[in-house]
Amino acid sequence: MAWHKKPKTNLTKLRIVRMIVQIIMFFLLNLVFFEIGANWLVLPINMPQTIFSSSEGSFFLLQRMLSRAIIPLIPLASFLIIGGIFGRLFCAWGCPFGLFQDIIGLITSWVKKYEPTHSTNNSMRQIGELITGGTLLISTFIGISVGLGNQADVEAAFGSFFEQPWAVLSPAVFLFTAIPVIVYWGVLGELFRIENLGSIDILLWIRLAIFIGAIIMIIYIPRGWCRWICPVGIIMGRLGEHSLIGVGRNITKCNHCGICEDVCPMGVQILSHPAERVRSVHCTNCLDCIPACDEDAMELKIL
Repeated sequence: MAWHKKPKTNLTKLRIVRMIVQIIMFFLLNLVFFEIGANWLVLPINMPQTIFSSSEGSFFLLQRMLSRAIIPLIPLASFLIIGGIFGRLFCAWGCPFGLFQDIIGLITSWVKKYEPTHSTNNSMRQIGELITGGTLLISTFIGISVGLGNQADVEAAFGSFFEQPWAVLSPAVFLFTAIPVIVYWGVLGELFRIENLGSIDILLWIRLAIFIGAIIMIIYIPRGWCRWICPVGIIMGRLGEHSLIGVGRNITKCNHCGICEDVCPMGVQILSHPAERVRSVHCTNCLDCIPACDEDAMELKIL
């Protein structure tokens, strides 16, 4: 496993625009918090349905429907249609947990960032593939058991992992559900009083450890969770390789300077892809590479 320090990049106008879009999307997806009615949306984002939200991430709904022995047409359609057209665009422009990662990266911009090599970037992604595949297998097994009439037994066996196996451990769920509830009810101080520490469920400690670990990863590896762990990113990455919209290079203008690769928050080796189209499982169509190119060689393409 090899790494090199990632050059510090400036906060370009496009990045500012993208962050504004992300913030607007976050508020639109949580209209219930402002007591504004909204239709329930299913989008390929890393965000569970909460008491405040008017939306739910496709992978979370996919788990619940499989576990309930329901054919998951809605989340599958969300993945296929949006992923097939836009690729991983929602990861960069609309995902609340992606916004969280970008904010952490901005706050800790003074910390030296590290960029894994191309082979390491791809091999580490296998962690997310294992999590995604394992979660779907478990949810499918639970759904088959429920369909055979054994819901009570399987629910007792899996406990908190019954309906959404991955949601229990997901730092996005911890961020958007556990933390707001603890703060909302004002029990944070009471919960972590020394005399109460022994009575805290071990699962809460595990979730807290995963959440802290995710933050540490994000600090040193830009969008580290998006790259290697997030099941939504894993699924959308495969679809993004064949999406209609993506970025490419004008070969007559490109001088192979590598600036596009330096600014890429996902570590995509752009120059190793055919000029007509970057087809990488990591590319989120954030478009950072376009304004960064001094030769105007990078461009948005619709194929």
